[in-house]
Amino acid sequence: MSDFKHKKKFGQNFLTNQNEVLENIMRVSNVDSEDIIIEIGPGEGALTELLLNKAKKVYCFEIDTDLEKILRKKYESNPKFNLIMGDVLDADLQTLLKDESSVKVVANIPYYITSPIINKLIENKNKVDEIYIMVQKEVAERVCSKSGKERSVLTLAIEYFGVSEYLFTIPKEFFTPAPKVDSAFMSIKLYSDEDKKDLEEKIFFKYVKACFLNKRKNILNNLTSLGYSKDQLREKLIILEIPETERAENVTIEKFIEMAKLFEKEVK
Repeated sequence: MSDFKHKKKFGQNFLTNQNEVLENIMRVSNVDSEDIIIEIGPGEGALTELLLNKAKKVYCFEIDTDLEKILRKKYESNPKFNLIMGDVLDADLQTLLKDESSVKVVANIPYYITSPIINKLIENKNKVDEIYIMVQKEVAERVCSKSGKERSVLTLAIEYFGVSEYLFTIPKEFFTPAPKVDSAFMSIKLYSDEDKKDLEEKIFFKYVKACFLNKRKNILNNLTSLGYSKDQLREKLIILEIPETERAENVTIEKFIEMAKLFEKEVK
């Protein structure tokens, strides 16, 4: 057993009930001998070992310098192992992965930077195809929900760029130190450019962000932030068949795209 001390500042919670969870991770992420893998926060390398056994190459991002010696001692001799010491949010993934494509992310990420990590990976979608990550259970529920109060701008962002799926739950008792909440393992399969929505990203998010401006307010009130009168908005919402009292969390991505196209047509 390692005498490594977990650090709160890096959001470190390591699996103690490892085998069952790691087997599930490997099963659902379907890693094979052709896969190029990014692992974020490998810790002491329990998942890393399984990834190295299966994949073609593994890039591990680790921010904690105390773990460098442990990881290098275990895996440095493996030609598939590539350790990058530093924050993945600061990494130039385009340069690192310049010779790679169809990269798969498989990771137990630090929960306090879940959204920035997902956004970073989406920004590099020309390199990254599939994302398999462990997050807080409520985050996975929010990201993967099709309607209801869990939905947010992040939910719609992921729906715009790909398809998310809630895969399985990991009880908090499976970790040390035990966090306050349960975890979940989820996937995001990113669309290729050919599958992209026929609406410019900037335009789509203009309307999504406006509608989510205040989650307590309905769509009609939130859309006034774009400079339209309530009468103008009522006319548009009738065409869209969206009740003016509806909240953004209950509007589908298809309706948001329809909304953006309708409003933008008038702008032109």
